[in-house]
Formats: sequence, C-alpha cells, structure tokens
Amino acid sequence: MFILNAVSRNYGSIPAVRDVSCEITTDGFVFIMGPSGSGKSTLLRLLSFVEAPDQGTVRLELGGLLYDTAGSTRPWPNLTCVFQRQFLWPHLTLRDNITLPLRTSGALNIEQRLARVIDLFDMSAFVNRYPNEVSGGQAQRAALARALVLDPALILIDEAYGGLDLEQQRILNDHFLRLRQSGVGLIVVTHALDLAQAQADQVIVVEDGQIAEVGTRSVFENPTSNFLRKVLLHEAGLKP
Repeated sequence: MFILNAVSRNYGSIPAVRDVSCEITTDGFVFIMGPSGSGKSTLLRLLSFVEAPDQGTVRLELGGLLYDTAGSTRPWPNLTCVFQRQFLWPHLTLRDNITLPLRTSGALNIEQRLARVIDLFDMSAFVNRYPNEVSGGQAQRAALARALVLDPALILIDEAYGGLDLEQQRILNDHFLRLRQSGVGLIVVTHALDLAQAQADQVIVVEDGQIAEVGTRSVFENPTSNFLRKVLLHEAGLKP
C-alpha cells in the first residue's frame, strides 16, 4: 500500500503535483488517468522513488517492508518501473537488455528466469535482435520483460501505449492481464478507457496536479471528476 501525505512536486516555479494525499493499493490493477500535463507521470515517478517530493511524504508497505522518501532504502527490485522511454541499450540485444539487471545484481538461475519471461511475452522470434530492429510493441514487451525478470511484487508503467497501433495495444493488454494473473501488482498511467473499465481494481484521476477522483471501477458509472465525465460522454458520442 502506498500512503501519500500532502505530497507536492515542483519543476522550478511550475507545480506538477500539488498537496496530494491518498492511498494506492499495490496488490491489484491500478489505473492512473487524466488529461495530458495533469501530473500523472510525475505522480508515477514519485511512487517509484525515482523522484522525491518537495513537500510531504510517500510511504510504501510492500512485501513486509516499509519504505519512506525520508529514508535511504529504495524498493528496487521489489518494485520495478517501465517509463515512456524504454531505456533499452541500443548496442545490446533484447536478450542482453533483459538479463542486464540480473547480471548486475548477481542473480542466480538467469537463463531459467529469462526463459520464463520470453515465453510469457512471446518473444522467442525476436529476442536476439537489437532495439532498432524490432517494432515499438516488441520493444515495449522487452522493457516489460526486463522489469518482470527481477520477480517484483509491483510494476509501475507509464503510458505503455505510446506509438503503438491498435493491434499492438491489444497484444500489450493481453500481457498486462497475464501479469496480473501471475500475482504481480500493476500501476499503469494510461488513456486505455476500455481496459480500465473492464479490469481496474482502483482508478485514480489526476487533474491539474491534484487527485480529482479515487475509487474502484464503479467510478465509471457515476464519475465526479470533470475528466472522466468528458471522456465518457465523448465515448458515448455526446457533447460534454
């Protein structure tokens, strides 16, 4: 469970997240939604402990351990991340990109763990290629595989669908569902309304750097946030 208490994050004089207090589950499928520039990605970086808040605290209880932005211990590899930029090393094959964190950490059974994620993400046909030799969807699968190969309890994913066509998005959705079925918690920043409506355990709507709505997927039935109301009206072919 994440517990955020009066969290704010600024970039220079520009506030990105403002006075956010909420609880976010770590053992389900969580969707963070909102308009572009609303602070979703900043919120995810705060949850990943990649960035620290300027004010307030982020606490995380995961795997029987407690992490706090005020402390020095970070939740990796219990928590892993896939950001919009996949950060795949261009001079390494996808196979080597995936196993790099395992080799860096001195992990055992590297080949067995690699084989498991290759099978999960259907990567055997292209895992020996370089990042510039595969499609955007295949590169995204490699980034997810690299996050999963560490056996995390929780994966944070930022805008997974950027640059993917509809078929690639469908394939990625299938992989998300496989991850959830394997017991991994997912927190995903996305605009994928259909998937959120069908699968969300928790929905968090961010507007103007603040939490506008938090709830189960029942929020789609009677939303209170301006963003969700507009999106659902648009989906229904109605004017806001």
